[in-house]
Amino acid sequence: MKINNIILHNFGSYEGTTDFETRPCDGRNIVLIGGKNGAGKTTLFTAMRLCLYGYKSMGYKNPNSFYNRAVVKLINNTAKITKPTTTFVTMCIELNNGQGMDSFLLTRKWELNESLIESFSVLKNGADLSADEIADFEKYVVSLIPPELFNLYFFDGEKIADFFMDEGSNTRIKDAFLTLCGYDTFDIMRKNFKRIRAGIPTSAPALDEYIVAKDALASAKSLYHDLTDRLKACVDAIADCEATLDAEEKEYHQKGGITEEEWNQKLYTLKEEEKKRETYNALLKKWANDVIPFIMLRKQILALKAQIENENQALKYTYFCEVLNSPAVQALVKDKLAEIDSAAFADFGTEKEPILNLSFEQNSLILAQINTILSFEQDKVEKCKKAIKRSLNLTAKIRKEIESSSITSVQEYMKRRAQLFEEKSALLVQRVELEQQLVAQKEALTLAEQQLGKVQTRLEEELKKASINDISARAIVMLDKLQEILYRRQIDKVENCFRKEIRTLMRKTHFIDDIYIDDNFNTHIYRTEKVSIEKIRIALKTNTEEQLLAFWGAKAMQTLYKKANSNAYNDMCKYFESVDIKSLSLQIEIDKASLSNGEKQIFIMALYYSLVSLCNHELPFVIDTPFARIDTEHRHNISKHFFSELKGQVFILSTNEEINSSHVQILKDKIAATYMLENSDNKRTVVVKNSYFEV
Repeated sequence: MKINNIILHNFGSYEGTTDFETRPCDGRNIVLIGGKNGAGKTTLFTAMRLCLYGYKSMGYKNPNSFYNRAVVKLINNTAKITKPTTTFVTMCIELNNGQGMDSFLLTRKWELNESLIESFSVLKNGADLSADEIADFEKYVVSLIPPELFNLYFFDGEKIADFFMDEGSNTRIKDAFLTLCGYDTFDIMRKNFKRIRAGIPTSAPALDEYIVAKDALASAKSLYHDLTDRLKACVDAIADCEATLDAEEKEYHQKGGITEEEWNQKLYTLKEEEKKRETYNALLKKWANDVIPFIMLRKQILALKAQIENENQALKYTYFCEVLNSPAVQALVKDKLAEIDSAAFADFGTEKEPILNLSFEQNSLILAQINTILSFEQDKVEKCKKAIKRSLNLTAKIRKEIESSSITSVQEYMKRRAQLFEEKSALLVQRVELEQQLVAQKEALTLAEQQLGKVQTRLEEELKKASINDISARAIVMLDKLQEILYRRQIDKVENCFRKEIRTLMRKTHFIDDIYIDDNFNTHIYRTEKVSIEKIRIALKTNTEEQLLAFWGAKAMQTLYKKANSNAYNDMCKYFESVDIKSLSLQIEIDKASLSNGEKQIFIMALYYSLVSLCNHELPFVIDTPFARIDTEHRHNISKHFFSELKGQVFILSTNEEINSSHVQILKDKIAATYMLENSDNKRTVVVKNSYFEV
């Protein structure tokens, strides 16, 4: 399909008649339409969809009041002043009939008076088509780009992420895949064969069992994948909950928030520091009164000590003489009395007269005081002063913290924290339940596969014996086998194309190393990482098989089982406890939710390109907001390797902040026409041909 011309009349901000000449020529297939926000790009995008598909473009199965109200809003406000109001969108397209090109002029017109009346006319090579022919033509256009593919060929860069990433994306991808490959007829054929078999009174029990077993396996697979996704989501939610708890605590403390316990602890510390300083000050005062003045008279103190010691010695001689002069002792020593007295005097006698004449108690007290003074370590004073200074600094710091702290929002903070802990606890319980359900469902899936194998074998044996006329039964089995083969063959094409495209578009060398699309059309992306054996051992010890499957993905687990040469989890754990290798390369599944907005967009565009490459028809692409969330470097790659390589016409609706002069230079050999949309007064769009911003 080629779009040669688009005409808008009183549509949206396009007042009067506006003509876009878009015919591709000489390999130039890109139509570049520029305009700032609100200039009318999305209005043109909507007009093209509406002209081709009418109410189907808005997702309705039949025309209804909601559709009519939506169309009325799209009619130019100035034109609505005059009744009746006429609005239309005309497109001139070319379609290949197998032998040549047919020209079709499509006009979808609305007359607004008391009510809205819509009409749709088609001219084929200048001749009007009848109502029946128009109905057939509409069916043909829908078959070319059916509703399942609307979001692929009418590409809104800001919303395409929803198609590939939001809930139910696997169903949308499957529908698009089947439609692009023409495989959507398989389900129709299978239903018809089942209906035919149901109408045969002598239906083979084995075939009925096969159909039931096939459906049961599909249901078991779907439930298993659903539980796997739910477990992964639960694990992610637990991680988010923990991150939120940390963030809440950090934010609360950054704003000066503290708990009552912390507040009371700070007040208690202030009191304790005050007590310490009182103790230190009391010591300093005591030393100042009792010790320091005497330290200044150290020489005199030493002389006093010597005097006391000398008098103590003299006192000993006096006491000795008193004992020696007693009658009892004199009777014993007699002749040696003078000799003993002389010897005693030589040892501790003195001729000096005592000065102090201290009593025994006075003597002991003064000597103890002297020893205390002489043994006093003078650096104790400095240490004590430093301790007081440290205490004062700590007190100042705590007072400053108290001044900047607040406990006014502590109740709200504690309530929120309790809610998060409660939420985390519920998630932990949910994770355990999901893990148990997943184990049970895995067993059920294995049983369903075994049951299907048994029933299929029995059915094939019966069919060999059955009549050649029992074609429908054989056809159901054949379709199932053929479907699996063809699906996987085309999915392999998508995966191979994606691997090439992601390496071309993405600047990171190891952004995404591989992709796998499973039977339910869930996309799994992987990055190869070298993981140490020690890390693997810790992971195996601290996680269940289901948790590791959620953390690392199926491919990593398959590698571990293959390395251990076992399908049993416990055997695999034992193998890695004793294996003598340093590390192992694993394909770790990437959580798509963890990608940045720009990385998601690159991933989506690579997957998008890989899907649409399956289409054998040359169809136009209408791309609004092409560079949503994508940085400058990747925009260059996308301009060079994405837009330029799309099969068919490409309409790019861009702002000046997206496709700029450098991108235009890259695309210049592919550009067939350029238009500039201007809407300075926010009322009417003015179209300037052969113009694009600063180019």
